[in-house]
Amino acid sequence: MKYSLLCCMLVSITVLYSCRSGRKSEEIKNYDYEEPSAKMNSALENKVGGWINEGAVCYGLVVGIDSDGKVIKGLPVKAKVVTITSDSLKMKALEKVSLAEVKGCSKMGIAKGETWWEKDGDLFKTLDDATAYLKEKGWMN
Repeated sequence: MKYSLLCCMLVSITVLYSCRSGRKSEEIKNYDYEEPSAKMNSALENKVGGWINEGAVCYGLVVGIDSDGKVIKGLPVKAKVVTITSDSLKMKALEKVSLAEVKGCSKMGIAKGETWWEKDGDLFKTLDDATAYLKEKGWMN
């Protein structure tokens, strides 16, 4: 009697488990994932131009801002486009740039490998373009 009851419970558990896993397989089979679009909105695309794509190597700007929010100095930084979203670009610095070596201050620039979200669109194809922009604005000596 105990043996037949044990066998009956085992069969019931197996049937319940197989029915449940069948539903999971069906869910997995019907699952549809849509990759988010890596397309900039038109405002950002107008700022940076149509040449930007993921993996592109270009030049961004590292700027020093005073307490009034005014830019006082800037330098170009070689960077890579890591991710494109509709309203910003995730950038990764490919070199270390320091605006000023100040004793006791470790954050006067950007370190190699550091990332940031570029929303202003201040990106340039070449070092010469970035340098010319900084000189035009009076941010580079």
